[in-house]
Amino acid sequence: MPKKPKKENKTLEEVLKKKIVQFSALYEVCKSITSTLYIEEILKLITRKAAKIMDGSSCTLRLLDAAGQELVLKCSYGLGQRIYKIKKAIRVVDGIVDRVIKSNRPCIINNIRKAKSYKYPNIAKQKGLRSFIAVPLIQRNKAIGVLSIYSKKIDRYSEEDARLLSMFASQATIAIENATLYERAEASYLNTIKTLSNIIDAKDSHTYGHSERVMEQCMAIADAMGMPERDKEVLKYASLLHDIGKIGIDVGILRKPSKLNDEEWKIMVMHPVLGSGIVEQIGFLSELAPLILRHHERHDGRGYPGRLKKTQIPIGARILSVADAYESMVSDRPYRKAMSLIKARQEIVRCSGKQFDPKIVKIFLKTLRKKKRK
Repeated sequence: MPKKPKKENKTLEEVLKKKIVQFSALYEVCKSITSTLYIEEILKLITRKAAKIMDGSSCTLRLLDAAGQELVLKCSYGLGQRIYKIKKAIRVVDGIVDRVIKSNRPCIINNIRKAKSYKYPNIAKQKGLRSFIAVPLIQRNKAIGVLSIYSKKIDRYSEEDARLLSMFASQATIAIENATLYERAEASYLNTIKTLSNIIDAKDSHTYGHSERVMEQCMAIADAMGMPERDKEVLKYASLLHDIGKIGIDVGILRKPSKLNDEEWKIMVMHPVLGSGIVEQIGFLSELAPLILRHHERHDGRGYPGRLKKTQIPIGARILSVADAYESMVSDRPYRKAMSLIKARQEIVRCSGKQFDPKIVKIFLKTLRKKKRK
């Protein structure tokens, strides 16, 4: 008689231990998916972490298109790139997803190969998939997508698993919504900056498109360096606005077809100070100020306005310095014709360690070679 309660207690203990492990994992993965606002990173985290907590071999995340007629594959884990070609979009009339989207309820299939409602038995067989669980991604009581997990084990998923995955999906949906809002705000932000950049270009027709080209070169260098996303973002916007201080410079000086005299040069060298002052006054642009202020400093300490040298100069400003100088050399100016690409590269190399950070010059030259091969 005493043995039966002991067995029951042991079973209850195992269940509780399993719950603790599951909820600990759920807490950790929810914390990780809300740690970034970049949508691509979030989708990758969601699919990878969802597969992990459900002990699945693969995962797909689909979101409804604007018309609400198709579920578009946004990210997958464990299925390879071929999955995007095979079933990029699913119409919301196909059995399983139709059921999940319309009912706002999970769906479990514990033997895919025998389920007539599953539309891709060949993929399941090829990948060795047996069990399947899908839950809706619900935003304001309306399904916006489906998160699906696949397992190579038969009879793998239960209603308890569906509840756990649904809890994860609710957090995932919040992360997706936040990232989407951030993406829209960022697009609006970028449009504002591009408008300001165009104002600069309009003042000096000889530099039209210069800021965009400098930005592209800066991004190539930043990517090659593995710069963090947030730092890349600041550099991107600073490179578009690095010459905004020229708004305060007389057009006659900007377009002068000959060398500037001493007085004119004193005015011209103030444009980084004027530029940083402008962006500092605009709250959401204030982070760009140090890069704009320092993009004419030199590695050897002979630049302006502060005669900073080496690592005293922000890394973004050092990158901007190289990209700006190169793009200026390969473009026509009122006082000279554009240099050839070869001569401009030689000039960058010649000034390495003097005007430019030699490490950045080395990376920049690699990006140019890579670009040439494409």
